[in-house]
Amino acid sequence: MPEPAIEYNQLFVGFEFPPRSYCLDASLVADYLKATGDTDEIYRREPLVPPMAVTAFAMNALSGAVVMPPGTIHVSQELEFISEVKIGDTITCYSTVSRKVDRGGLRLMNTDIKVVNQHQMKVLSARVGFVLPQPAGDR
Repeated sequence: MPEPAIEYNQLFVGFEFPPRSYCLDASLVADYLKATGDTDEIYRREPLVPPMAVTAFAMNALSGAVVMPPGTIHVSQELEFISEVKIGDTITCYSTVSRKVDRGGLRLMNTDIKVVNQHQMKVLSARVGFVLPQPAGDR
């Protein structure tokens, strides 16, 4: 059973979200390709997982671990794809709060994300930024 999502106000710089793993079987990758309309033939010829699919699973792991208030905006992302991911691989996503600023009604948060495969080899490194609305009671 997954751990309950944490509220933004409980987060601090250095907070580590619980890791989440995904087995990227052929069915899951096919669903991703269908949902995105990706028709690139390489994913039909080779047993490769699209890099943005790995990113989507990493973001899903993060979004399931934290409760973001309505009005939160995903404002930035830096992605480094380090190694290919193949169908059948299991990836594990790790996220850590690397920046949290509450100043003058502005609330900013960055998270660093690391994704490794079943051999503990890093396949993706990312930094994601969010702007969060000020709580109604603080206005």
